[in-house]
Amino acid sequence: MLELNDASFQYRPGRGLLGATLRVEPGEIVGVVGGNGAGKSTLLGLIAAALVPQTGSVTLALADRAGRMRRYVSDTGIGYRRHVGYLTELAPVYGELTVAGYLKLRAKLRGERFLRIRRRVSEAMARCGLQSLRREPVGRLSLGLRRRVALAEAMLTLPAVLVLDDPFAGIDASLRATLADAIGEVSTRAHVVVSGHDPALLSACCRRFVLVERGRVVADALSAAEALAALAPPSPSSGGPSP
Repeated sequence: MLELNDASFQYRPGRGLLGATLRVEPGEIVGVVGGNGAGKSTLLGLIAAALVPQTGSVTLALADRAGRMRRYVSDTGIGYRRHVGYLTELAPVYGELTVAGYLKLRAKLRGERFLRIRRRVSEAMARCGLQSLRREPVGRLSLGLRRRVALAEAMLTLPAVLVLDDPFAGIDASLRATLADAIGEVSTRAHVVVSGHDPALLSACCRRFVLVERGRVVADALSAAEALAALAPPSPSSGGPSP
């Protein structure tokens, strides 16, 4: 189980995330929604261990090969981070490498076993529709295709925690269903947290939504319809005198 317990991180007073408590079960895909600047990316950064909580904790409980439960804490080193796949909002990639070359390099840096690298790269490219681009330099790809490469990297080593910041941004509609299916496939053995601005778009893979407002988790276990209603702008008041 993945758990945030009263986790906080502030860039400055009034900006960041305060007292976030959240549980994600194995096999669950949780959508995180909220307005611009609400704290979604900070929440994802804490889960991915890209940010260290200033107060509270982020922990991951996993069974080892002997079936014993092991507990990893995000701020105590590589033990937690080695289980994380993370797609950031900016999705940085190395433009001078080919798609296959970049994914091979990232697999090596993550410590994947040499004999598994080719298979992991092939599987990741297939999930994200990149097979025909394997020899293309990443720097020549469109922004949307580069984002697909970064998504393939996040899924590359079948992580126990998959953190995706706005994964459908810049992705054409024809590929969204394929990527949603890929996320669903990875989720069968992972805790998946996905952020975005549109619950209707995220509902392709998410069944549970978390609402973040002004740096706080204000609602949990929302449906897509409830999340849409919570994000909708308030309707003009019908009261008052007619003009």
